[in-house]
Amino acid sequence: MSELANIDRELIDSLSDSLAAIPGTHLGEISFEPEMSGRLRPDVIFQLMIGDREVSIVAETRGDVFPRDAREVVWQLKQYQQDLASSNQHFVPMIIAMSVSEGARSFLRDEHVAYYDLSGSLYIGVGDTFVLIDKPKSKRAKRKDVNIFKGSRAQVLQALIARTDEWVSGSDIADEAAVSPATVSQTLKDLERRDWLQAKGEGPAKRRRLIRPDDLLDAWRDSIIAGPATKQSRYYAPRMKPEDMVHKIQSEHDHNDYNLEFTGQFAAQSYAPFLSNVSNLTVRVTDKRSREWLLSVLGAREVSEGANLTVIDAKSKQLSRGVSNNPERLLASPLQVYLDLLEDHGRSKEMAEHLRAQELVWQ
Repeated sequence: MSELANIDRELIDSLSDSLAAIPGTHLGEISFEPEMSGRLRPDVIFQLMIGDREVSIVAETRGDVFPRDAREVVWQLKQYQQDLASSNQHFVPMIIAMSVSEGARSFLRDEHVAYYDLSGSLYIGVGDTFVLIDKPKSKRAKRKDVNIFKGSRAQVLQALIARTDEWVSGSDIADEAAVSPATVSQTLKDLERRDWLQAKGEGPAKRRRLIRPDDLLDAWRDSIIAGPATKQSRYYAPRMKPEDMVHKIQSEHDHNDYNLEFTGQFAAQSYAPFLSNVSNLTVRVTDKRSREWLLSVLGAREVSEGANLTVIDAKSKQLSRGVSNNPERLLASPLQVYLDLLEDHGRSKEMAEHLRAQELVWQ
């Protein structure tokens, strides 16, 4: 049996198990890559009993399905339906996949196309019978995922968001994000599949434009909230308020020497005032040398409580100030501040949404 057939069989077996849990519903005869008169043929056609009604399912099997993939498969399925129109049977189009993204699920329901994936999510409508089971991604699908909101891919997103609605090349983003062209290419392909980008042209002339920054930012927020927290260390700088620490750092900082930037509540107050008082300074650093310099300048010591200084170890070697409108103040970009606030405590999440409403707004 071919690798594709193995995948098909695994998906069909999983679907059969899920259907068996629904009273009055089960799979009948299955035909893989059936013979058809048209130029194309579906991966599988099978009989399905729903209550006392028997229908024929014409299905395509896939790995991971995002909105763009779903549109392409729906076009194929509708071609199959036309080829089968002369039959007396009632055919229902369906996608059976390893995973179907939320955006793809919504699109398929709008198109009245059934779907199933390994999480156990199922949608199918036949006459007056309607089945919808919505579950999060399976653990297996999650393990396969590459998190576009971490590391160098996140730098690509930062650069794209800074140029929302502009047509940009992959080399433009690679230069601005300071990452490899291969990382940019893979990240942009992922965003296209999610329908967050528009593309035009081919090869070196290809340009892309971010068209759904709010959807991207929502997904980024959800990823942060659901994922492990970024490493942070807490310190106490004697007899210093955040403003005093900032003044001390700025007065002794060599812009070409140490890699750090202000973020968190202090930076958010600078962009979009929200609180009457901020008692903690949060600083992002990219390397051990910058961290040691920072702690030395402030005379800070690590503490378990009573901290007034938080240090975040940035995963990337590039800071976000290139897209900040206050580079001389060492402020992180509004986007980076927003993301960091989502991992903070107290009223930081409220502050994050206020900052987003004020600074991260697109037409």
